[in-house]
Amino acid sequence: MNRIVAAASAVLFFACKPSQPEARAPADAGTLEVVDSKALLAEVDRLKDQLKNKPKTFEVLSALGNLYYENGRYLEAVDTFRQAEELAAPVAAQAEELRKKGVRPAAELPVECRRSGPDYGLAQIAEAASKLDPPRQLRCLLAPLELAVSARARRGNSFYLIGNPDAALAEHKAVLESWPDYPESLFFVGAILLEQSNGDKQQLAEGKKYWQRLLKVAPESPRAPLVRETLPKVDEVFKPRPGGQLQSGHPRVAQQDDQLPTGHPPVKGNMPGSPMQHSSEAAAPSSEPTLQEMKNVQEAVESTERTPELEKGLDQLLVEGERALDQGRYQDARDSVVRVMPMRPNDARTAAALGGAMRGLGRMEIAQRTLSRALQIDPKQPRALYEMAKLQAQQGDKAGAAKTFAQLESADPKFAQAHKVGEELAKLR
Repeated sequence: MNRIVAAASAVLFFACKPSQPEARAPADAGTLEVVDSKALLAEVDRLKDQLKNKPKTFEVLSALGNLYYENGRYLEAVDTFRQAEELAAPVAAQAEELRKKGVRPAAELPVECRRSGPDYGLAQIAEAASKLDPPRQLRCLLAPLELAVSARARRGNSFYLIGNPDAALAEHKAVLESWPDYPESLFFVGAILLEQSNGDKQQLAEGKKYWQRLLKVAPESPRAPLVRETLPKVDEVFKPRPGGQLQSGHPRVAQQDDQLPTGHPPVKGNMPGSPMQHSSEAAAPSSEPTLQEMKNVQEAVESTERTPELEKGLDQLLVEGERALDQGRYQDARDSVVRVMPMRPNDARTAAALGGAMRGLGRMEIAQRTLSRALQIDPKQPRALYEMAKLQAQQGDKAGAAKTFAQLESADPKFAQAHKVGEELAKLR
């Protein structure tokens, strides 16, 4: 029986985790990497009053929704994704109208319909598409709508996580109306129907059909192994218990938005150890925001009025981070500097401090990338030279470290003396 309970819990657990790690884009020479979604969201929260009346694009809203979702703030995710859906709705309706006319999308995506930075997204692509013939127009519209589908699916997951499976079911079914083979929604609709079946054979059969469809159209989906394992024993796994609850202990009926089903994380944050805990709580590398998400959020941040008070606060945070860095308190340094990063994405001093913190925390790849970017902006930035030399020494490149330390002594003798570069060089001999 314990194995059955565990299987049912696993189904519910995987139903709300992202189906796969977000795709990581390569580092962009014009954008510094923000280290984690928590820090980025903290900065958004700090600027919330200044940002609330700023117009936001579909891409910005999707990025904000993902940040809320990954940080367990599901009510805010629901509302933000709703706004993104509203912006995407006319484009989706236009695509659906073309489909109903029997139009088939062109094989290749026209150049004018490809995203090219945060200033050229869904709205601009839709405008460009309106000037094309129907097949190319449909192909254009479908490209940005893939992101809209993902946002709607995550809104459905967010509804589930705040205890409203009926709304979650409606969102995922809406996805399947336009994208009938979308794996995430096939899995999720099947999972909810099975969970709520409570012995109803017709509903159990319907839930099974969605899962069987998933295995047919997406056999390599990350969901597939769980589905293959569970389908043969669905009747037993989702066997009802007295009181209308499943073996997993989750309530069968939907609850109000401000109530949480047993075992769910609190609305304003994940609960460690909860069956619904997201990977972002485990600080896994895959939970870091993608480059596009960072660009989208930075677009909103950059529209913030740069008042003297704001700049003073950023300066103070950076000084605090540098002081912590010099004292070997690398986590404190990181926590201060990442709050500055969204507002100063191309500042060599900020990048140097973040790179040093990452080096101290053992995040060598990020340290290398961030320090390289700092030196690209300013080849003589003293802290960037110092931290790069320390990184090279840690990696066993004594010759490279000695050369970089020498560059630091030439670029800023006072900084080199204060940080005892002479002693560092002696260690390399």
